Amino acid sequence: MSDEILEQNALEDPDDDLIVLEDENGECIRFQFLEMVRTDDKPYAVLMPLEDSDDEGGVVIVEIVDLGKDSEHYDAVTDEVLLDRIFEQFREENKDKYDFE
Repeated sequence: MSDEILEQNALEDPDDDLIVLEDENGECIRFQFLEMVRTDDKPYAVLMPLEDSDDEGGVVIVEIVDLGKDSEHYDAVTDEVLLDRIFEQFREENKDKYDFE
């Protein structure tokens, strides 16, 4: 994904873990919400793209920013060290749930 800010565009079904984010080019991308991970007292969402993407088999990690009034904003995480820490925490917490290769 890009280093640009992603914003939540639509939630298809509140009971589904599917969300649609809009990238910096106005393109809508569908994701499956896998897990929320807290690192350094900040919440991050680990998302799996549902359509073809440049990240072959990879996940996207975004910071969840609470805007109040049941509204959220997602900021792309660009710090590679932070991304690695978040993903390793996600991997450790979900080692029995997902097959990591």
